[in-house]
Order: sequence, then structure tokens, then C-alpha cells
Amino acid sequence: MHLQGLDLRHFRNYTDLSLACDLQTNVFIGTNGQGKTNLLEAIYYLCVARSCRESQDRDLVRMGSDHFLIQGTGRSAEGREVEVQIRYARQAGKKVFVNESPRRNLSDLYGILAAVVISPDDRRLVQGSPSSRRRFLDIAISQSNAAYLSALQEYRRVVRQRNEALRALQENPGRMGDLEVWNVPLVELGSRIMRKRVEVIADLKDEASGIHASVSEDAERLEIGYAPSFDFEALADIEAAFEEALDRAASRERARGMTEVGPHRDDLSIRMNGVSLQTFGSQGQHKTAATALKLAEARFLWRQLQAPPLLLLDDIFAEIDAARTGRLMEMVPTYGQTFITTAKESDIGDYRRGITRFRVHEGAVTPYD
Repeated sequence: MHLQGLDLRHFRNYTDLSLACDLQTNVFIGTNGQGKTNLLEAIYYLCVARSCRESQDRDLVRMGSDHFLIQGTGRSAEGREVEVQIRYARQAGKKVFVNESPRRNLSDLYGILAAVVISPDDRRLVQGSPSSRRRFLDIAISQSNAAYLSALQEYRRVVRQRNEALRALQENPGRMGDLEVWNVPLVELGSRIMRKRVEVIADLKDEASGIHASVSEDAERLEIGYAPSFDFEALADIEAAFEEALDRAASRERARGMTEVGPHRDDLSIRMNGVSLQTFGSQGQHKTAATALKLAEARFLWRQLQAPPLLLLDDIFAEIDAARTGRLMEMVPTYGQTFITTAKESDIGDYRRGITRFRVHEGAVTPYD
């Protein structure tokens, strides 16, 4: 897949932008605050209809306006010419169009284009809360698996309803039946989600380990694992183990009014040389591990969609030493169409050949002379 053209209207600091993209490598050069990262955010938004910075839609509207538009033309994962347009207005909300046809569900957008973004915020994958790692995993799977996304959305609805039943039970202990109604879909949907996560993590961990070994020249060993909220011995045992975990947590859940077991409480374990990176490790090690995970995600999506996703690299020259950055840049041409931001042209070094450079200044993008 690739992106041929990108048009922005009133998005972040862009009033009106039309950009023709190189089908291989695009590098955006400019000092901080000029709008480089905003370009990558817009491309990512085209693929999943949400900000890669976890910003609210209303915060993406240019100051002084009440709406934004993002439009991209290119080739889809299936090899078809495609135009994706997303409009947002403060009063009307968000609307998605694919080849001028409106899409009722935002999930209909997933898989047409796909993107993986690598940015300084990726430290949260290692240092942040379990929710950051679940988000990474859920987006990685959802971009290539509509059934998983549907199950995840329904599971979240069930958790909300079950939490309401738990809180109602605190006021009226006789309403136990209201709670039990939600246990069946909780277990059924949750088990389906967990099985898929186990399958995907088995894929990601080997890929990430290999990438990390290449970037670090085998100096460190990266280990990725699944850390579910309850133990089970085999995939076939998940439902039974889930039900037993709910029984054990029953009194605690009623006291707190919250569902405490299930995939919404799962985590990823990230270890280097046998030691948890969530607790130890340097900034550079955290960044290298997160980058390996993201590149593994790109390889995973490539296999699932049979086309490389768009690779968005935001300020990758920060926080990783020159040697590791060099080895990372050597991998970039093997990942399909790439968009890179950097503050200085010198950061690109010996990799200027075969790339298209742009200068970004105060919301304007021009060819780099």
C-alpha cells in the first residue's frame, strides 16, 4: 500500500496543505514546533480515525476554526486505487468517506490503509501503565482483523454494563441476577480476545527479538511475554479459568464496583537479558525495545494484509545512539513507504540517496533545496 497525496484543511497548525508523497521515503526537516509531527499524525489518522498521540478530535482543529479535513489518495492494502477522506466538525462530529462513499462505522476504515508510528512517546510502551501496552496490542491486531475489533468493542460495552450491575448490587444485594446476565458474554468475548492476543504475541515476540538483536548487534536479548489477569494452562482452558477467576474475585468486585479480571486487565511483560524493563534499563534501552516492538508490528501487519503498512518515524534520531540509529536506518528501505521527521538534515547522514526531502516551517511544506 502507499499514499500518493495528502491534503489537510484546518488540521493542527495547517490551514491548507496539498502534498505529493514519494512512494518510498519522505523526510520532513524542520525545527521543533513547525508541524512535522502533525503530518505523521494526520497520516495515521487516515488509517485508524484516531490520533496517535491519544488527542481528542476537538484538539486537532486549527485554532480559530471549527472543523478539519484530512484526505489521502493512494493504493489500498488490496492493491486498489483509493481515496480516504475524514471530516470532523465540532457540532456534527466525525464522518468517514472511502472513494466518496460514507462509512457508517469507523471500523470499516481499518485494513484499507494501515500505519505504524514510531515516536518518542513509545517509551510508554515500556515505562507506562499496562493500558499503553494493551492499546498497542489492540491496534496492531485490529488494523488487520475486523472480527477482533468487533469483539473488543462489544467486550468493552459488556464491562461497562457489568460494572453498572456491580454498583447497583452495592445498593441492592438482591439484584445478583442482573450481574450474572453479564458474566456469560464477558467470559465468551474475553476468552476470544485473549486467544487472539496469545497467538499474536507469539508472533510478535520472535520478530521483535530478532529485530532487537540486529539493532543492538546481539549485545542484549529482548523477551516479550503475555501477562494475563488470571492463569490458565492451555488455550482450551481459558473459559473455565476465567469463570474460576471471577468466582475468586466476586467479593472484591462487589466491594469496589468494578470488574477486576479479564483482558481489560492484561499486560505485556518486556524483559531484557532476563530483567524487567518496566523496572530497570536506560532510556536508550527502553527506546530500542519499543522500536523493535513497533517494527515487529509492521512486519506482522505486512504478513496479515499482504502489503507493507505505512511506516511513520518521528524523531527517531533522538535517544538512540548513532550506531543503533544507523542500523535502524539500514532497515527502513525494507519496510515499504516511509515518512520520517528530523530536526536537522545532518541527522540523515549517509542515507540521503533515494529519499525525498521536505522543509517544514510554520505549517508550510516545501521541497528541500
